[in-house]
Amino acid sequence: MLENIAHQWRQPLSTISICTSGIELKKNMNILEDKDFYDAINHIKSSVSYLSNTIEDFRSFLDKDKVPSEININHLIQKVLDILNPSLNSSNIEVIKNIDDFEFVTIENDLIQILMNIITNAKDALIDLKDEEARYIFINISKNQKNIVIEIFDNAMGIKDNIISRVFEPYFTTKHKSQGTGIGLYMSKILVDNNLKGNIAVENHTFIYNNKEFKGAKFIILLPINLDKK
Repeated sequence: MLENIAHQWRQPLSTISICTSGIELKKNMNILEDKDFYDAINHIKSSVSYLSNTIEDFRSFLDKDKVPSEININHLIQKVLDILNPSLNSSNIEVIKNIDDFEFVTIENDLIQILMNIITNAKDALIDLKDEEARYIFINISKNQKNIVIEIFDNAMGIKDNIISRVFEPYFTTKHKSQGTGIGLYMSKILVDNNLKGNIAVENHTFIYNNKEFKGAKFIILLPINLDKK
């Protein structure tokens, strides 16, 4: 449980560190503008709120009585990016969104944790690209008659074929131990399967963007249109 909490806290704590260091540096150089200050404060507030919610989520991790609520998908994605954007921007990663606007019933904090885990993993993989190479994360979300379809993919060259089937195993990680415990994607699968009653899969994906071919890992999440309210 402590490892799970440490994993979930790593990214928001990184965001707080980046924001505070950034405004301190700009203040010392006398170039801190009001917009930069309030943007940083808002990112910090979002991260602190997420940290607080994470504690409550872990307290009720095995609680079968979590109550689903109606959410707007664009508002939820914005909450996720409010926490992750400082880290993504500092790594020169561009997020390209193609998201339909709709409401559906789900467990909001669980879905936020899942999306943060996947996007953070994509960010970590993209950092390994050469500095001059473009770094992209794509978020496509749509709704059909049966499911909410969430696709998140990057251009980080994909996952090796001999390990791609293992990425949802507990404690399996391709990172150095100081960077990750391998628990994030395992937790994401548990949350999708057990709490959100959906499915999650990963594949290597080749695509064209700006007339150039890229390859990366694509995570596909299928969720029911409306999770039954308790």
